[in-house]
Amino acid sequence: MMKLTEKERSVLTALQCGIEPVARPFRGLALPETEVVALLQRARAAGLIRRFGGVFDARRLGYQSILCAMDPAGRDLEAVAAVIARHPGVTHCYERRPLQDAAGYPALWFTLAMLREAFDEGLAALRAQLPGERLLLLPALRRFKIDVVFDLRTRDRDEQVPGGALALPESSPAACPLNDRERALVRLLDELDPVSARPFDQVAGRLGQPVREVTARLQRWRQQGLLRRIAAVLRHREAGFTVNGMCVWSVGPEAVAAGRRVAACRAVTHCYQRPRLEEFPFDLYAMIHAASRPEAVRLYQEITAACGLPPGMMFVSLREFKKTSMKYFSDAT
Repeated sequence: MMKLTEKERSVLTALQCGIEPVARPFRGLALPETEVVALLQRARAAGLIRRFGGVFDARRLGYQSILCAMDPAGRDLEAVAAVIARHPGVTHCYERRPLQDAAGYPALWFTLAMLREAFDEGLAALRAQLPGERLLLLPALRRFKIDVVFDLRTRDRDEQVPGGALALPESSPAACPLNDRERALVRLLDELDPVSARPFDQVAGRLGQPVREVTARLQRWRQQGLLRRIAAVLRHREAGFTVNGMCVWSVGPEAVAAGRRVAACRAVTHCYQRPRLEEFPFDLYAMIHAASRPEAVRLYQEITAACGLPPGMMFVSLREFKKTSMKYFSDAT
């Protein structure tokens, strides 16, 4: 892992929470602006930071996403994963296996995200490339917690959710119609690179717009919930959190209350309610990250007990076949 001073850890933790869309967004951190910029560049080069840019609510941009799972029984798992990973709408693809001694569960897990008007066609195209495979579709029904922040000072995971844990129906927000210039701004915010002390000056220059107009629009987008934050996104393995576990429970009518309790746990980074299927009879999902498998098991057991949940299962990611950030308004998606 990249060697960091205490101040550098503090700055990288703060940068995950986001910067303000103002002329000099790096002022007021634990290091001078020039050192913050240098730290970002060094962390990118070392692989600690995956990207530095805008984190959007994909649904407000007009996108639809879904968690998918399958068990390619009798077929080469790597070959099937390669087919899935080539699809332009797939952002994440993992091999996940239960820690408990259990068989018959999906081994390949991936996320498909595309513009709503192209989603059905994109899903059909993927199905056509996987003939004979049973594809489980697990859309989020409610989200309770999203957007992980790794505290590099305390080695903890946390996301501050204003007002406590959420319980928002996933279909609730309407898409915000964007014109061509606004879509261009979204694309430019995908990656603020090279980083400078005045990153929005660069964005405004490329758009041919006054910087005050650009920052004012970003402020409005934040108020509307379209833009969650402009932040550093870390690679959790390089940050020392080498094990990630998908914890699942079957809670039925208690899903909202149970989801709120689970989301309030600091170790939980994402928490959703999803449909319970015959092939996968769980409806409450939570992601945790840990430095080791024993720690992950301990966290899972503590969450289950503290939240009064029935026995569930934890699936650990064994292989990562694809992990990319969403490229909004690209030709492919």
